[in-house]
Amino acid sequence: MQTTKTNDNNSEKIISSKKNTLKDYFSLMPVLTYFFTKKNSKNFNIRAMHTINKISITVFLLGMIFFIIKKLFLS
Repeated sequence: MQTTKTNDNNSEKIISSKKNTLKDYFSLMPVLTYFFTKKNSKNFNIRAMHTINKISITVFLLGMIFFIIKKLFLS
């Protein structure tokens, strides 16, 4: 993540960055919190969208697991 801060008195830029680790890239916490948080929406379209998103994420993860198992163990 890179942030830039500009001071109005002089055009000096301060740049700070945070290094991402491998743990950050493979974190499943956003996916799990998406599945298990209650979305209180009375709008049917929003509820349908979240349901379809959950189904598509599940199918994608199952497909990736199947692909990995097929490549590792059935070669």
